[in-house]
Amino acid sequence: MDVSSLIHSVIDWLQARARERTSWDGLTIIVISVLALMASPIIRYVAWLGLAYGLWTIWKKEKRFPFLN
Repeated sequence: MDVSSLIHSVIDWLQARARERTSWDGLTIIVISVLALMASPIIRYVAWLGLAYGLWTIWKKEKRFPFLN
């Protein structure tokens, strides 16, 4: 089997998979999973920042503006 026929058979296989709904489902699951794995460290830092901000807003005294009475 030469390289050209191998390339054509791979392309034919990919085109056949692209026409199947289950291939699209699988691709969607893979993309969402990769995004979740990439975002998990970022979400962890955002959660810590949110926790710190929440504690800071409880601790600080509310400022009243004189013109809002």
